[in-house]
Amino acid sequence: MQSQYENTLSKLENADIQIEELKLQLDDALGAEEMLVQLTERNLMLGEKIEEMRIIIEDLEALKELGDELEENHVETEKAMQEEIDTKDIQIRDQANKIDQLEENLQDYEQTINQFRDLVVQLQGDLEALRAQNQTVQTESQAQATQSAAMMTLNLKLQSSALKNQAKTIDLELRRIEAREGRELLAIVQPYLPQIYIESDSDATNCYLFFQRLAAKADLINSIVGQIHGLPESLNGPISETLAAVCEMRGRISYMSCLCKRFAAVLRRCDVESFLNIGRVYADVAPMEKRIDMHIDLLKRDEFREIECVSDIHKMVAQFDHLAELYFAGFEHDLGERELSLATSFDSDLDMFAAAIGLTRTALNAHIKEEEEAVVQTDDLDIDEQLFTPLQQLQDQCKSAKVMSRKLVKRIEDLLFDSNALKPYLTPNLNSLTVLVSKAVDFGIQLAQKVGAHLAELRQSKAPLKLTSIIGFVRELAIANSSKLEGSPTWEVLGDTIKQIVQDVGALMPTALESENVIKITGISPWVARVDEIKAAAAVNVEAERKVGQLSEELQELVRSIKARDQTIQESSVKIELMERRLEGVKRQGDAIVELESDLAKARKQEKAYEEAMEQLQADLDALEQENVKLKQAAPAEKQALAAQQPESEAVTLETNLETSHLLEQIDSLRGTVRFLRQENSYLKGQDLLKEIRQLPDLPSYTPPPLTPPDSPTSSASSEGPVTPPTTLRSLALETKTLYRDVIAFSSAPKVVDLSALNKRKTDGGPAWIPMRDSPAHQLLQRKRAADELSRKPLPQGVGNAAGTYPGDTSTGAHVAQPSHHEKGSLAGPGGGAGACKPASSVLQCLGIPELMDDAARLPRLPVVGHHGGTDPTAHAETTVGQVLGYEAPPPTRERQHDPTNPHTAQTTTTGGSKPSMMQKAQGTVEEVIGKVTHSPAKVEAGQAKKAGVSGPGAV
Repeated sequence: MQSQYENTLSKLENADIQIEELKLQLDDALGAEEMLVQLTERNLMLGEKIEEMRIIIEDLEALKELGDELEENHVETEKAMQEEIDTKDIQIRDQANKIDQLEENLQDYEQTINQFRDLVVQLQGDLEALRAQNQTVQTESQAQATQSAAMMTLNLKLQSSALKNQAKTIDLELRRIEAREGRELLAIVQPYLPQIYIESDSDATNCYLFFQRLAAKADLINSIVGQIHGLPESLNGPISETLAAVCEMRGRISYMSCLCKRFAAVLRRCDVESFLNIGRVYADVAPMEKRIDMHIDLLKRDEFREIECVSDIHKMVAQFDHLAELYFAGFEHDLGERELSLATSFDSDLDMFAAAIGLTRTALNAHIKEEEEAVVQTDDLDIDEQLFTPLQQLQDQCKSAKVMSRKLVKRIEDLLFDSNALKPYLTPNLNSLTVLVSKAVDFGIQLAQKVGAHLAELRQSKAPLKLTSIIGFVRELAIANSSKLEGSPTWEVLGDTIKQIVQDVGALMPTALESENVIKITGISPWVARVDEIKAAAAVNVEAERKVGQLSEELQELVRSIKARDQTIQESSVKIELMERRLEGVKRQGDAIVELESDLAKARKQEKAYEEAMEQLQADLDALEQENVKLKQAAPAEKQALAAQQPESEAVTLETNLETSHLLEQIDSLRGTVRFLRQENSYLKGQDLLKEIRQLPDLPSYTPPPLTPPDSPTSSASSEGPVTPPTTLRSLALETKTLYRDVIAFSSAPKVVDLSALNKRKTDGGPAWIPMRDSPAHQLLQRKRAADELSRKPLPQGVGNAAGTYPGDTSTGAHVAQPSHHEKGSLAGPGGGAGACKPASSVLQCLGIPELMDDAARLPRLPVVGHHGGTDPTAHAETTVGQVLGYEAPPPTRERQHDPTNPHTAQTTTTGGSKPSMMQKAQGTVEEVIGKVTHSPAKVEAGQAKKAGVSGPGAV
């Protein structure tokens, strides 16, 4: 035994050693595994870094190759530049030799010139003498020559004007004859025209002629006003404010004329439908011609009013711009007219810029010369060099641009005369010219306004004119209208702007003169295309068809009005029913509010009475306590005096003891009264808290299983399976919140099928194959799976009916019996357990989420849960889910009321459920989910009816 013990002990030691070694190996293996994981992660990181470095190396190699190529190009360029420098040096030497030769020739020429200069001086002296001799003769002959020349010029003018007037008179008479014949022919032909032309095409034709006539009259006013004021030649001299206003007016008139020409061009070549549609505006625009005729009449009488004309033109242009947006947008027939509009706008803006600059220059000159006492503070600056010379240079540059603009306008007018136009790609160039010159015009107008206002202030204050102020105005406006002023002089920037305009228009002119850049504008006139239709319509009884069409339209309108009226009647009936239900609920709420207000008033009155009684008692108590303290202080002295005088005053002592005992009894009774009032006050103040506490569920009471023998099958069965705890209000609220969150997440998920990938492949013309995850069927399948997962979620026991069934299952009854006493505080019915737990799809079905079922009569019924956690034995034994969800009024519950006369007694009264139970609060969230997920009008009305206070089955 000893040997075996030693052997076993040695084996045990060996085993311990092996165990320790195995532990060490295991630790090493674990460390190696961690190291392997770390090395793997490090290898992955290093692999990523190697890939990044490889990409960087490739980029650097590409940059190196690019640098080598640049170096080679640099060397070649350097060689070429060196050769060019050598050639230039040779040319410089040749030019230096030529300069030396020319200097020698210049010296010879100077000597010759000096010789001839002396001779010229002698000849000039002789000429002076001859001039003095012939001056008298020349004055006499000059007077006679001037008189004869004046007579000759007057004679020639009279002859030419007489010939011109005669030719004009003949032309006017011929045109009057033609116009009279045309009017007579029109009066003869008009009765033969078909009725369809008079009803539909007449206004369109008059509209086309109106726009042409208005454009011609606007051009006439423009040309006559220009001749009266001598434009554009008068822009070279002094410029007044009236002349600047005339330039602005001519720009507006030319813009209106181009708009009318555009409209006429569109009407001349558009389709028939657009022609007839635009013709409807003739009645609205026809009165505008009277204003133009009025201004032409004023021109005849030399009473033209520029301001009134500008106002009328501005109103017409605003109306025509509106017409262009509504009816004339999207046409290409007016390409030439649009180009002419841009060109004339460019030409008018140049006149306006020159007028504004000239007005500024004229105003400054007039201010300096009109008063001898005017003082100009130049601050050692030359006013001509700093101000007048740059202004004159701007005017000179504007003249060169004006010449090019006239040529451009003439070219476009010639193209329009032949129904041609420049190609559309040149339109942006014209537009850019207009934008550039408009900026210059803004600068000129603002400068003239500022300088004029500044000079007016100086005249009023009699202050000296400062050159720096004017230059400051120029720089300020140049900064506001140009972005290239940084580091450059002001006048150079403005001059560069005008030079840029001249260069652009100079580059555009050769392009516009080339025939390759001209296109032919073709199109069939709508009246030509309308001829066959009018002829065919004239062969039919138009009046009968028109009446049939009118009657059919009236019939359709009547049918539509009847349908709309029926629909409004149905909607009104539904609204009336809903409002009646709401009115009933409001009446109930009003009655309840009145009752609650009366109860509240009574409670407040009682509270005030209690408070007054408490204050009175408190005051009495304080007085009694003070009296008690005084009595206690006086008691020892009285006892000593009584002890000394006991044999003498027995009657007095007896009377004093009786009074003291009576006071003590009163103090005790008052203390009891105060204690009672405090308890009553605390009870009244804590009623709301007690009500909330009573609404909380009670703790589940543990009911021990019945004692059964060990061999009983019931005990074995109960020991095998787990005991399912009953569902409490807390668990039901938690499950309801979870379901609410899931349904909200499901409803907020995107419901639109994405077809962008499929449409993109179809538009690209490629194969229609797309990945399965992008296919519409797969998206719908994912949506359906999510809905199935949500519908398969189980709910706690008690949501179904007694047999674990749901609405629609007619195998069992649709009511739940009263739960037993041991199921107090739970929602599980007699069929609770495994059979009472149903998937959420059935509950969602009964709530109307997937199938939109809004029948309240098919909702299951649940037991009523009272404020104390159990069922109310006095209430009805069955309660519908509509009551739980708040669709129906809750059953009456028991509420404890305290008797104010007795603090230790209480009575139970039956009152209506003033506050929803936790069950109703939990299920109310489900109802909100129903209203959000199902966009059914019935569900929305049910939610609105419940918010308005309508209860009962009719609210669903």
